[in-house]
This record gives sequence, C-alpha cells and structure tokens, in this order.
Amino acid sequence: MSVENKKLLLKTIILMSGVYIVVLLSAYLMFKNYALEENEAKMQDLIMHNKALHTYVEEQLKPVVYALKNQGSIDKDFFDPKLLSFTYMSRNIMQEYNKQRAAHKIEEIHYKFASNNPRNPINQASVHELQILKEFNAKKTDKHHEHMVINNNEYIFYAMPVTTNVESCMQCHSDPQKAPKSLVAYYGDKAGFYENIGDIRAFVSVTMPLDAELKKMQRMFKLFASALLVLLLVVFSIIFYFIKQLDHRDAKLLEQANKDALTKIYNRHVFNEDIERMDNQRKSIGQYLMIIDIDYFKSVNDTFGHATGDKVLMQLSEIISKSIREHDKFYRIGGEEFAIFSIHKSLEDATEFAERLRKEIKASQFEKIGSITISIGIAQLHAHDTGAKLFDRADMALYNAKEAGRDRVHVLLDT
Repeated sequence: MSVENKKLLLKTIILMSGVYIVVLLSAYLMFKNYALEENEAKMQDLIMHNKALHTYVEEQLKPVVYALKNQGSIDKDFFDPKLLSFTYMSRNIMQEYNKQRAAHKIEEIHYKFASNNPRNPINQASVHELQILKEFNAKKTDKHHEHMVINNNEYIFYAMPVTTNVESCMQCHSDPQKAPKSLVAYYGDKAGFYENIGDIRAFVSVTMPLDAELKKMQRMFKLFASALLVLLLVVFSIIFYFIKQLDHRDAKLLEQANKDALTKIYNRHVFNEDIERMDNQRKSIGQYLMIIDIDYFKSVNDTFGHATGDKVLMQLSEIISKSIREHDKFYRIGGEEFAIFSIHKSLEDATEFAERLRKEIKASQFEKIGSITISIGIAQLHAHDTGAKLFDRADMALYNAKEAGRDRVHVLLDT
C-alpha cells in the first residue's frame, strides 16, 4: 500500500474512532437522562396518586365524617387517624407497597411527608427539606427533583407540595381549642396547630434507587455500542476496500509510469531520477553503474523481425533479473541498452559480477536466433562524481568494450 493511501487509511481510522467515542459518550448521556426522566415520571405518578388520595380524604371522606358528627351519629370529639389523617393513611399504604416490592426482590423506596410543623416527629423536615418547603410556599416552583449518590449508589429524589390548607383543614390545624378532643389527646396540643388557610404545610417526597433503571439503561447502551461498532466496521471495510482499489489503481499507474512496457523492468525515466539522486549521494562509495548493450542487435531485427527482437529483449531481461541481487536495480534505458546500479565491496567483485552476467547470456539459447552476446561498461561512483559524470564514464567504458571487439566487460577508471 502506498504511503499516501496508508496515511488516508490512518486518518480514516482516527476519524472513525473519534466519531465512535463522541457518539458513545453522547448516547450514554442520552440513555442515562432517559432513565432519569423515566424514573422521575414514575415518581411523579406515585406522588400524584397520593395527592389524589389527599383530595379524596379532604373532599369525600372528611365531609361524611363531619356530617355524621353533626347528626350525632358519631361523637363530636371523635378522631381516628385511620379515617381522618391523610398522612397516616398514605404512610401506611406506602409501607404495604414496600412490602410488595421486597416480596418481588425490588429495592424499597423512601417515602416521606416533610413538614415544618408536624404532629408526628417522623415527618419533621430537615434543613434541606425546609428550604424546599420555603420555595414551595414562595411559589418559586411546584416540584423539586435531585440526582443523588449515597454510599456509591445512585438515587433520584422527587418532591411535590401537598394541597394548600383550606377551610376544612382548620378544624384540626388552627387553634387546639377547636380541634377534636380525641385528636389533642392523641397528638397533644403543641404540634400541628396555628396554621393558616393557603399555607403549604408539607410536601411529599420519594427517594427511589436507580440501580434497576441504570442496569436496564446499561444493557441498552451496550447493545447500541455493539450495533454502532458493527456498523462502523462495515463502513470501514467498505472504505478499506475502496482504498485498496485505489491503491491497486495507483500501483498500476506507477508501474506504467516507472516500468518498461515490454520487459517490465525499470525504464529510462526511473533511471534518470535515480542517477540525478546520486548528486546528493556522491559519498556512497561502493556503488557501480553497469551499462549493457546487445551486440549486433540491429541485425537481429533486420534478419528475424522486430517481434523476434522483442522476444530477445524480454528473455534477456528475465535472465538478468533472476541473476542480480535484491539490492541491485535493473533498467532498460534504450532500444537494446540496459543499465544496472549495483553495490560491491571492490571493483574486482563488480567486474566478476558483470562477467557472470555476460557468460550466462552467452550460454543461453534464444528462440530462432540461438545465442547472443553482450558488452558491458562499468564505472565506479566516486565522492567527487555527479550522476552525469558517472553515466558518461560507464557509457565510455561500454564504447571501449565494443571497440575492443564486443562480448566483453570493460572498466573505465577516473577520467
């Protein structure tokens, strides 16, 4: 894979990872807020149910009891919290409700009436609850909710004020002298009195554990995260496929630009780039340029035709490609002219290498024409060389090899 396409793939991975993290964080907050809102809705419904009970006691049950008192069917001083105390009824109903939750292995909820003037000390508001009650009486809000962490467990606290004091409330909550004697005997004459019509004397609150909802939310979140991961992997696979196709296309274009169409080895364009690059690597001592020319190749084309000549060029390229080392670089730089950049420890090693190539070509059989010979010119790269100087020297060495009778290796030292 090309460097540019690797960078593109890396950027895609980073981008998709970033998107995955951002979406997961947003989804987690969304799922959690949804769980809190659902829990809050449940608690609001529960409190509204209790407010409905309060309304029923005040508007339906108490008038019947008072009418029976006025008729003399019940003693005028009769009082029983089981019939006339909404808070007593509601608290006992919630106790039964919690028993049902416990029987089904569901964590109990905490239910409370908070008042600044309660008859039952259990309903005494805390400092925090008094502040909430003050806000309710000031009409700043009609509900209050908080998300709390207690002993590493998460809870949601929800509160709504009870109905404001009305005329029927005053019989039991104004002057103790006006209250039923049995009520005063039951609760005393200190707490729960001297209230005014219109006051909100208490609020009802529910503190509910979030464990069940959060576990459900986490299951939903894990499913969402898994589905999103699968989706992103599918998208990444598609992108990867197209990048591979792009890389394949680029490789083909690069090969077309850099490889000789006939022999499939490097072409003159790459050779020119490499030899120009040597201008910046003049101190790379141990590099050798070998220029190879097929002897009397023109007569091959003239006698057997260009198609046979092309086959000779292809076969010769295959033989040399298999004979050179991994770090050598092989080019076709002209019609029947080739070049090799090769690294050797000494000039003698380079000459022996060139001789092996010459002998191998001479010993090979080519279709229709039999055997051919090659001439090779060698020049060593020196610290003071430019690419152009190195090429001129190798080309001159090849010329000398041809002048000396061809089918030979010739080395040209500094000129």
